[in-house]
Amino acid sequence: MAAIDDALVAIDTLAAALAQVDPEVAEVLAAVTAATSTARRRFGLPVEPDPAPAGTERGSEPRPARRPRSRRRGLGPGFQGSR
Repeated sequence: MAAIDDALVAIDTLAAALAQVDPEVAEVLAAVTAATSTARRRFGLPVEPDPAPAGTERGSEPRPARRPRSRRRGLGPGFQGSR
Protein backbone atom coordinates (compact mmCIF):
# COMPACT_ATOMS: atom_id res chain seq x y z
CA MET A 1 0.00 0.00 0.00
CA ALA A 2 2.95 2.33 0.51
CA ALA A 3 3.68 2.26 -3.23
CA ILE A 4 0.09 3.21 -4.00
CA ASP A 5 0.23 6.07 -1.53
CA ASP A 6 3.56 7.25 -2.96
CA ALA A 7 2.13 7.21 -6.49
CA LEU A 8 -0.93 9.19 -5.42
CA VAL A 9 1.25 11.74 -3.61
CA ALA A 10 3.36 12.10 -6.76
CA ILE A 11 0.24 12.68 -8.86
CA ASP A 12 -1.06 15.28 -6.41
CA THR A 13 2.32 17.02 -6.33
CA LEU A 14 2.54 17.15 -10.10
CA ALA A 15 -1.03 18.44 -10.37
CA ALA A 16 -0.28 21.17 -7.81
CA ALA A 17 2.85 22.22 -9.71
CA LEU A 18 1.03 22.34 -13.03
CA ALA A 19 -1.89 24.24 -11.48
CA GLN A 20 0.43 27.17 -10.85
CA VAL A 21 0.89 27.66 -14.59
CA ASP A 22 -2.53 29.13 -15.32
CA PRO A 23 -5.85 29.50 -13.46
CA GLU A 24 -7.64 27.57 -16.23
CA VAL A 25 -5.19 24.70 -15.84
CA ALA A 26 -5.88 24.70 -12.10
CA GLU A 27 -9.61 24.29 -12.79
CA VAL A 28 -8.99 21.32 -15.07
CA LEU A 29 -6.60 19.68 -12.61
CA ALA A 30 -9.15 19.92 -9.80
CA ALA A 31 -10.63 16.74 -11.29
CA VAL A 32 -7.25 15.02 -10.88
CA THR A 33 -7.03 15.82 -7.18
CA ALA A 34 -10.63 14.68 -6.72
CA ALA A 35 -9.76 11.40 -8.46
CA THR A 36 -6.76 10.80 -6.23
CA SER A 37 -8.92 11.40 -3.15
CA THR A 38 -11.42 8.85 -4.47
CA ALA A 39 -8.62 6.37 -5.09
CA ARG A 40 -7.35 6.85 -1.53
CA ARG A 41 -10.80 6.06 -0.13
CA ARG A 42 -11.15 2.96 -2.31
CA PHE A 43 -7.75 1.64 -1.23
CA GLY A 44 -8.48 2.40 2.41
CA LEU A 45 -5.74 5.00 2.66
CA PRO A 46 -6.16 8.12 4.78
CA VAL A 47 -7.67 10.91 2.74
CA GLU A 48 -5.92 14.21 3.17
CA PRO A 49 -8.06 17.26 3.93
CA ASP A 50 -9.13 19.35 0.97
CA PRO A 51 -6.04 20.53 -0.86
CA ALA A 52 -5.20 24.20 -0.54
CA PRO A 53 -6.37 26.39 -3.40
CA ALA A 54 -3.85 26.82 -6.19
CA GLY A 55 -1.26 29.48 -5.46
CA THR A 56 -1.31 29.03 -1.68
CA GLU A 57 1.40 26.39 -1.52
CA ARG A 58 4.48 27.15 0.50
CA GLY A 59 6.56 27.62 -2.64
CA SER A 60 4.38 30.49 -3.84
CA GLU A 61 5.16 32.77 -0.89
CA PRO A 62 7.25 35.81 -1.76
CA ARG A 63 10.89 35.33 -0.99
CA PRO A 64 12.55 37.67 1.47
CA ALA A 65 15.03 40.13 0.03
CA ARG A 66 18.56 38.77 -0.10
CA ARG A 67 21.30 40.65 1.61
CA PRO A 68 24.43 41.29 -0.44
CA ARG A 69 27.23 38.89 0.33
CA SER A 70 29.98 40.26 2.47
CA ARG A 71 33.51 40.19 1.14
CA ARG A 72 35.21 36.89 1.86
CA ARG A 73 37.63 36.83 4.73
CA GLY A 74 39.79 33.78 4.53
CA LEU A 75 43.24 32.76 5.60
CA GLY A 76 44.83 34.30 2.53
CA PRO A 77 46.49 32.98 -0.58
CA GLY A 78 49.64 31.84 1.25
CA PHE A 79 47.92 29.47 3.68
CA GLN A 80 49.46 26.01 3.41
CA GLY A 81 47.37 24.11 5.93
CA SER A 82 48.34 22.39 9.16
CA ARG A 83 51.72 20.71 9.30
